[in-house]
Order: sequence, then C-alpha cells, then structure tokens
Amino acid sequence: MYNSLTTKITLPGLVKIHVTNICNLTCDGCNRFNNFHFRGWQRWSDYAEDYQKWGKIFQFAEDLTILGGEPLLNADIAKWVRGIGSAFDVPIQIRTNGTYLNQTKNLYDALAEPRPFGGGRNYIVISLHNRNDFSDMRKSIFSFLQGKVQQTVKEGSRLTFSDSNGVTISIQVNDTFIPSSILNPSPGRYILHHNDPIEAHKTCQFVKYKSHHFSKGKLYKCPPADLRPEFDLQNRLDISDEDRALLNSYQPLTLNNFDDYHEEFLDSLNNPVPQCKFCPIDTSTFKIFPVHKGKNR
Repeated sequence: MYNSLTTKITLPGLVKIHVTNICNLTCDGCNRFNNFHFRGWQRWSDYAEDYQKWGKIFQFAEDLTILGGEPLLNADIAKWVRGIGSAFDVPIQIRTNGTYLNQTKNLYDALAEPRPFGGGRNYIVISLHNRNDFSDMRKSIFSFLQGKVQQTVKEGSRLTFSDSNGVTISIQVNDTFIPSSILNPSPGRYILHHNDPIEAHKTCQFVKYKSHHFSKGKLYKCPPADLRPEFDLQNRLDISDEDRALLNSYQPLTLNNFDDYHEEFLDSLNNPVPQCKFCPIDTSTFKIFPVHKGKNR
C-alpha cells in the first residue's frame, strides 16, 4: 500500500493545487474557464487529511503552486498555504491576479512565517493581465509589504519585491493566452473541440510545462481533465451523449485507487489520453483584455 512505500515518488513538473473556480476577472481563453459563470470553492478542512497523506507519497521537483480561479477569493487561503506547505514540506507559490492582495485576512502572516523543516518561504506571483495596471499593482504591493522594500529583476521579465521580513511578491506579465478547450460560439452555448488526441497532446501547453493538477484531494493529468466535467454539471455543454460519457470517464489518481492504478496513471502523464480530443491543436497566442466581472467591456 502507499503508506508502505520506502521512498517517495518524485512528481515532475509544475504541480498546481486548485482551490476555487471563482474569479473576479473575465479573460477570454482562460484555461480554467473563469471567463464563464463557474462556481465553487474548497475548504481546507474538507481535504486536509487527504493532502497530509499525499505528502507521505509524493515529493516535487518544483515548488507547489496554489491557484484558482482567483485563490485570494478563497476564504481559507491562509489555511491552504500553511497546510499544503506543512503536508509536502516545500515552499508554496500563490498565483494570483493581485487585485485582492490587501483584502485577504492572515495572508501576510502565512508568507512571513519561516519554514521549520525544508527551508525557503512561501511567496506570491502576480499574473499581470493588463500592463496598464502595473503602477496601481506596484502601489498595492508596497502597501502590503512591511518595512524596507527591495526591488529586483529576476528571470528576465519577473519583477520581484522583498521586504525586511523576507516576504516576497513577484509580478509577471501574462497578457496573452492560447485558445481554451471550452468554446462559447453564442451566448449560453458551450462546446468542445474535436481533434485527434495525439495531435492535441503534441501541442498541449500543460504537457510542455508538465503542469499537473491536484483538486479536492485527487491528482489529475491536467486542469481540463478535472474542470470540464464540473463545468458541464453547472453549465451543460452542448455535446453528444457519447462525448459526455467520455468526458466523465477520466480517472484521477486517488488515495483509494493508488495501489492498483498509480503506475498506469504516472505513465499517462507523458502520453495522450482519450479526453485530449477535446483540447485545441491551435496554440497561437492572442491578446487578452481582462474585465472585472459585472462591468462592461
């Protein structure tokens, strides 16, 4: 059984932990479908035990990332940061649009606490979806940080701010997207792509960056494999019964099926799955124009 593993399994790539479908912005082509009416968020207490068990199974090549939706809209975000960091003993990146930076209770303290075991600190990366917002975002960061703030440029385009307590926030421009796997050809109508799954897998950005996805205590090959069925329940995709059955047939890795399924699942991370047919082949980028929900473009 998983609790008798002699060594932890290294899960490669950029592993993300999804904590909410809710976002305050709408950006065309959002690969987590937050430009549409998508609801639901997760309480840490509901999944704490599961992630603590996963922490005995997996170790990671990269820092873990908590995101959404907009993760700062999850009322338990500070609990998620502390809990995930403790379960896996790695620094936690919070990937956010930054608009709720100064309205999130206990967030600063969750970043300022030194890690007791593996070292390193939790930190924030702000995806700046509109370059015109840079000045206001910078002011918000200075308001959030405490004491003396240093500003440095890292990794080419990432501007990083650190304060005297070691709390770090970076801004990374992310104002272009690629097509999403859910299309909205007319108001209230949602459809999927119909592509060769092998070809779709070849161009998939989640494959390129090895971006895997934990959600509700389960591990998925990629975000769409998890989120499309949930989106279908809320918004009813305009697809055939056969495609709906295929959509819902994807099996994530769980604590319950780990013994019988983990080898097959880990192999699938590098190979196409039937549900890849629902993903785009065209990965050309386009400019996005984010809008706060409830406001006109």
